[in-house]
Amino acid sequence: MSKGVPVLLYGETGSGKEVLARAVHDRSPRRDGPFVAVNCASLPESLIESELFGYRAGAFTGAQRQGRSGKILQAHGGTLLLDEIGDMPLALQARLLRVLDERKVTPLGADASVDVDIQLISASHRNLTDLVAKGQFREDLYYRLNGVEIRLPPLRERQDKRQLIEAILQEEAGKPVVLSDQALKILMQYVWPGNLRQMRHVLRTMAVLAEGTIIGVEHLPGPLADQHSQPTGNGVASIGLTDCMAVSDEHEPVNPLQESERITLIQLLETHRWNISDVRERWVSAAIPCIANCTGTTLPCPRRVTPPPSEKRYNQFTAPQHRPQRPVSLFSA
Repeated sequence: MSKGVPVLLYGETGSGKEVLARAVHDRSPRRDGPFVAVNCASLPESLIESELFGYRAGAFTGAQRQGRSGKILQAHGGTLLLDEIGDMPLALQARLLRVLDERKVTPLGADASVDVDIQLISASHRNLTDLVAKGQFREDLYYRLNGVEIRLPPLRERQDKRQLIEAILQEEAGKPVVLSDQALKILMQYVWPGNLRQMRHVLRTMAVLAEGTIIGVEHLPGPLADQHSQPTGNGVASIGLTDCMAVSDEHEPVNPLQESERITLIQLLETHRWNISDVRERWVSAAIPCIANCTGTTLPCPRRVTPPPSEKRYNQFTAPQHRPQRPVSLFSA
């Protein structure tokens, strides 16, 4: 960081790119300078140029009388984070490249350039090399940004998930609290599509809902509560692939084809949270044969797999048309 080498962060939304960027800033020689973060995806294309480079008084209609310094100048002597850099318009990418090369910025409506000294950190959830290949990102700017490349793993792939849960929960609760074993198990097994941002919001909600020092499954919010309490057709809690396979081993063996179809069906059902309608709509060509085979075996499925009433009706294009015969008249020729 002392050499001013740019840093490029890759990671899914909510995986902690800004947190890492701030940590890098706090441990760099520029830690006493400002840390300025700009989300390129949240700014309208018509405003992002003035937000980054600033403008002088009267530069355009609606401009402030005294003008405004842009984010680049605000980060002078510190660190500038350009989040979601892949969503920056192509026309603005050329201006940013010029600033990085010359270390000077020219506000809108100004004649003279201003020297700027910044440490640049860029972040994106999109692969910039793919955008370069599609012509959606400048290749020369990509090489200028890609000094040190860091890829953040999604939360579902991290091995320190338990330590993160305990640390964030203590931080959000503000007091010593303890998770029940069942609640911790559900949090550990959850896939966390929103990554660290979602985990922090969930743990904050649980800490607020809990009146004492013990946080249990009754304090789970949103989709985690639905996943924990989702009933089946007969009111029994749903079981997973491992449970189905364990139960199926107690019954008579099946041939390899049936076993493969059974495993495929259970995986599809788990993916769609045992919603038969979703499985049927998306995987109709593959799911129906599997359902037919499973119903012929002793596989204990959490829901009764039967075709909906609409499937029992004849299709007007495929079903035979049974029309009543016209009575034959005795007086007809």
